[in-house]
Amino acid sequence: MSLFTITFLIYFTIVVIVKIRVFRIQGDKVGTLKDNWTFFAIYLSYFIVVWGSLAEFFLRYPQINPWLSTIGYLSATMGILITRYSVMTLGRLWSIRIEIKRDHHVVEKGPYRFSRHPYYLATLLELGGLCLILNSFRALLYLAFVHVPILLARTYSEERVLTASLGSSYRDYKGRVPMLPSVSSFSTLWLRK
Repeated sequence: MSLFTITFLIYFTIVVIVKIRVFRIQGDKVGTLKDNWTFFAIYLSYFIVVWGSLAEFFLRYPQINPWLSTIGYLSATMGILITRYSVMTLGRLWSIRIEIKRDHHVVEKGPYRFSRHPYYLATLLELGGLCLILNSFRALLYLAFVHVPILLARTYSEERVLTASLGSSYRDYKGRVPMLPSVSSFSTLWLRK
């Protein structure tokens, strides 16, 4: 086994442990599920990207481009950190499903100041990073052309549910905070100080 493979397996193990700890955080158990097909599609697609990247790497065992792998490690690590920060910020309101909790409200702190969906952005950084670490270009294409559209469908579904449930407070939030972070969202933060 090469040094790269050993290093990757250690990193992958740490990521799995962190993800398990993040997903053990549960909000209130009492909520109204408003989920649709996107829950199953997004998590099936997530595992296809992960296992597809691993299979592509181990089946063809290519020469690895260290620069791409380094960018991948940085991207995946950033994704994991944003995932954890997003879940911790939502606290009891967090759910793996589209779910409206009792006393549900708009959260505008932490990463939710810059993006309405930092968790989904983090997922893209994480999965894209994994593809780059392993130089798995087929998995990267799948991510771009299959996973991203599923993620967008999930995002729009979640936005419809939040708008219907939270009304004007969520509509106002949508007017102030972009779906994905932009330069202007960060500059607005600095100008407020």
